[in-house]
Amino acid sequence: MNELSPTQDLKEVLLRPVPIPETTLERYISFKHALNLRFPDEDTGDWHFQPYFFEQTDALTTQKSIPLAGKGQQVDTTPSLGHQGVRDMSSILFQEGLSIPSDQPIYVANHYRAIADLAMLDLQKSKVPSIADNAAINSWLDTEEQVDHLKREYLERLAIQLSGEPLRIFKQWIQTVKFV
Repeated sequence: MNELSPTQDLKEVLLRPVPIPETTLERYISFKHALNLRFPDEDTGDWHFQPYFFEQTDALTTQKSIPLAGKGQQVDTTPSLGHQGVRDMSSILFQEGLSIPSDQPIYVANHYRAIADLAMLDLQKSKVPSIADNAAINSWLDTEEQVDHLKREYLERLAIQLSGEPLRIFKQWIQTVKFV
């Protein structure tokens, strides 16, 4: 029977990292995965890194995958946002114990871009954003300035990608996004 040495990390025994897909500035990690990554000077987002980037080792095969947004993906906000809010977070992922090539950038949406991608996920299906509703936005962002920045610099720009029913839903929904 193998016993853990006092210095061996329990995470290594019970959890394994979910493979990180290849990313580019146009095809990047987003949604709740991105909301659970941050640079040390950031104070927005969610704080559940481990459940999104690791899985239990008792699973025979990898069950989890890391969702991408951008060109060729289910959600692509690059027509309205370009590369805004997409940044290389390979150093943070490496620091958190994920095995990634040291010379390969891993592009991830910042928290504002991830929220915009979550909103677009529903809007493009003519649905009111439910994952990125006002309650969730206010749990991810801490100040009125952050919510105003999200609306002005990210959400309002999504309108150029929408028409018809999705645009009508967007115009009603965007009015509900406010700091509370």
